[in-house]
Amino acid sequence: MKIKNIIYSICSVVVLSSCNYLDITPAGKVIPEKVTEFRALVTSAYTTIPAYKYLLSVRSDELFPVSDGQTFSSYINIALWNDNASNSLVSYPWGDLYKTIFYANSVIADVMSAEIDTQDDSREQVMAEALTLRAFMHFELLNLYAKAYNATTASSDRGIPVATSIDIEQRYVPSTIEKVYEQILNDIKEAKDLWQVEEQPEGTKYRFSKKTALALEARIRLYRSEWEQALNLAEELIPTCSLEDFNDPQVTLPYEKSSKESLMNLEKIVGSSDVRDLYVLPEYMSKYKDGDLRPAKFFTKDGEYYKLMKGNGDNLKVSFRGAEIYLIAAEAAAHVDGKLDLAKTRLKVLMEKRLTPELYADKSAEINSMSQQQLLEEIADERAREFVIEGHRWFDLRRTTQPEIVKPNPNGNSPTITLGAGGIGYVIPFPTAATEANPDLKN
Repeated sequence: MKIKNIIYSICSVVVLSSCNYLDITPAGKVIPEKVTEFRALVTSAYTTIPAYKYLLSVRSDELFPVSDGQTFSSYINIALWNDNASNSLVSYPWGDLYKTIFYANSVIADVMSAEIDTQDDSREQVMAEALTLRAFMHFELLNLYAKAYNATTASSDRGIPVATSIDIEQRYVPSTIEKVYEQILNDIKEAKDLWQVEEQPEGTKYRFSKKTALALEARIRLYRSEWEQALNLAEELIPTCSLEDFNDPQVTLPYEKSSKESLMNLEKIVGSSDVRDLYVLPEYMSKYKDGDLRPAKFFTKDGEYYKLMKGNGDNLKVSFRGAEIYLIAAEAAAHVDGKLDLAKTRLKVLMEKRLTPELYADKSAEINSMSQQQLLEEIADERAREFVIEGHRWFDLRRTTQPEIVKPNPNGNSPTITLGAGGIGYVIPFPTAATEANPDLKN
């Protein structure tokens, strides 16, 4: 076996250091040899993924901390793009995402030679999940800490360190964005021939399957502006994707893991009840029109503020769901010659499930008359309305127009603070703890 005869105890603060892949210490002898043991290892990988997407909502144009709230000091630096501020109390993940990769790499290294000790699982399935999970984590890190993908400059733009081994002596330096994507797509390609599970059953929807690997690839292709590939993948998935109907008084909210719309419920939406001290910025609320059924389910009025009802809870987990697949299809089709009507159809199918019949009739007629550019703007707004605090908004702003964002400024004479269009704040810098431990990350 290539895996070391130890189980690795991964420190609470994990960084890519100048001398170690991860800060690890041996914690006792264990030799993963059986499929069930490697299943346990990949399950550990899944459990290390932090709940952080709501922080991106604070960074974007969605949420802002209440000035007299108990957690104002925790979130104000994130809200105002004061990255690596010395007094920051919360931060975006770095070590935890690489920790997940570490676990995945430990599985990838040896699972295909594991002893088969169960009829309910296979080496191939565990390997496919580990490869796809590694791809997903590199994709998340890339979207956090690198520029948005640009086909013209990706081969020279700085990306993030790629980690594909468990060699603790290796020095890790950032690869280019294109090289990172090559690794991501290679992992997905390698997994394609290994899948044994088409779709995970209710109790294990936190795991990847062939279906959710396709959803991940569709998202990746969309982010890379590979419109035809994104469209083909989304269209392959749509026949198996359900949508919740908000016109049903008993509707299960689509971001709940029990929803029929859920494809994969790996990620917890928020990691803290502190979300109660965050309010929805007024301009964001204005995206919802009378007759949109989502605000009554998503928000509550608290004095002068609209606050989230979406929030903490074990049932509130979502990574991929049906609405995203429809919106990927709509956006991608809008960019493909001759597919504008298909784009409109996919958008309207979702909207019919989210709006009153009266508003839907008006919106449907409006969409039918839209130009390509008008339709793309409508799709962007629909993604904003649908995915509030699920992490999509910040990534969507980055990969599309990178617009100016204006927020209240509680510190100083100016009433507002602005992130300029295409500003440096659209890329989160590597964490100070990581760069101090590994000077190679500063290059």
